[in-house]
Amino acid sequence: MLEPNPESGPQKRLGNPVSTLGVGASSTSMACSLAGITLGEFHLLRRLGKGGMAEVWLAEQTSLQRHVAIKILLPEFVADATYLQRFRHEATAAGGLNHPNIVQVYMVGEQDGIHFIAQEYIQGRNLKEFITKKGPLEVSLALHILKQVASALQIATTSGIVHRDIKPENVLLTKTGVAKVADFGLAQLTLHGEKVALTEVGITLGTPLYMSPEQVNGKNLDGRSDIYSMGVMAWHMLAGRPPFTGETALEIAVKHLNELPVPLMHIRPDVHQSVADLIERMMSKRKEDRPTDAQSVVLELKSLSRLVGMKETLPSKKGLRPPLETAGSVPTFLDRTFRQQMRWMIGSCALFMASTAGLGWALRTPDPFLKQVGTDVRTPRMKTTEEQLAHALASDGDEAAWILLRDRVDSTPHQKGLAEINLAMICLRDPRRRLEAEKQLNDFQNSSDVWLKANGKAGLAVLAGLNGDFATLREMGEQARNSVRQSDRDKHLDPQLDRALSDAIRRSQGR
Repeated sequence: MLEPNPESGPQKRLGNPVSTLGVGASSTSMACSLAGITLGEFHLLRRLGKGGMAEVWLAEQTSLQRHVAIKILLPEFVADATYLQRFRHEATAAGGLNHPNIVQVYMVGEQDGIHFIAQEYIQGRNLKEFITKKGPLEVSLALHILKQVASALQIATTSGIVHRDIKPENVLLTKTGVAKVADFGLAQLTLHGEKVALTEVGITLGTPLYMSPEQVNGKNLDGRSDIYSMGVMAWHMLAGRPPFTGETALEIAVKHLNELPVPLMHIRPDVHQSVADLIERMMSKRKEDRPTDAQSVVLELKSLSRLVGMKETLPSKKGLRPPLETAGSVPTFLDRTFRQQMRWMIGSCALFMASTAGLGWALRTPDPFLKQVGTDVRTPRMKTTEEQLAHALASDGDEAAWILLRDRVDSTPHQKGLAEINLAMICLRDPRRRLEAEKQLNDFQNSSDVWLKANGKAGLAVLAGLNGDFATLREMGEQARNSVRQSDRDKHLDPQLDRALSDAIRRSQGR
């Protein structure tokens, strides 16, 4: 359903916003002046945000009865021919690209001095916001997003387009887990080997946190520059922060030229060596040392996704590691009968997840017990388990999303375990379902596995705190942490339960 028209009566048209607002007009005055106007067949509803060159508005396309995003060039740039050309070039570059992982541009227009682009409206958030909320991403989810970004860049490269500004802010995530690359405004076109660009060599555009060394130096760029930026973004996704930071843009740029990032596995030991190796090659200082093009990155990411999936599902016998496991990895299953394996599936996968710090980070919430969660009965069944997982993680407590993931026959034990943990936490957050949560946590506590039993005790300690029994909270919490240290498999509680336990104990202090 479309949102209601914010204006009652006839739709407004603006005479001349440049002369009305003036160069350098504030974004507030621009927002007030544009609210409710119609640009062609696009009726502006509300402002969604503002970038360096333009504001983005939600609009209704009256002819098709759909929501679109309208990007409007800021008044201070309209008088500058270079900026105006760059703005039009964004639409020209992106408008010729038709791919499910690229934000679709519908048209570019001008009315009464307002220069605008009408494009696909994405309901969701950008990747930077997602990382900020969730923390470092689970490996399989990061690979799922990277495959989509690389696929988009593959199409762009085929069309002779270098994006020049690949960063988390320019990757939009839909509510169904689809990643879409946006903002080709800094793109550099090549035609028959000749550069067709708005900037000359020596003029640097882009975002310093993700710039390739050759971009910092103002040299000619090709698709390998975008591969470098995607590698930096991949490092950020898995580490939770960019590899290079500094007080100034110049300081960060110099680090891209001269410094190597901290090895990713020092921060995320759960990341498979092959994944870390690919990201390291993508971030090579010399473009000749990077993957040749986005297509080769897509192929490698597909292979790595299968590798990560196999690692999650391979059985291991006592004293024998699966051939794909590396030193320091954790066995995933016990060699038991099928029925016993099914019983232990969730517990052993939870063990695997606890051994991977990134998974716990991906499950973080500001306070898991201060909001009530519900179920969206309209939750879609996705084509792949990766998409289902991405949708569940992006749904912020949508129980149906986790149930769909848990009950899929093609879900890996790792994915099923993640779903079970989230379902238990959902019940724990809802005061009406605390008995259900208690039963689920007792199932963990009653396990003969030391690690699972400790986590069950930790969850029951949190539940005791929620019921006002702070003495039991502190006693059982200490018991849980002491017992988990005796585990032969992992020395830490599940990160989500551990954080909930710490929060509960902190809130109980002084009572």
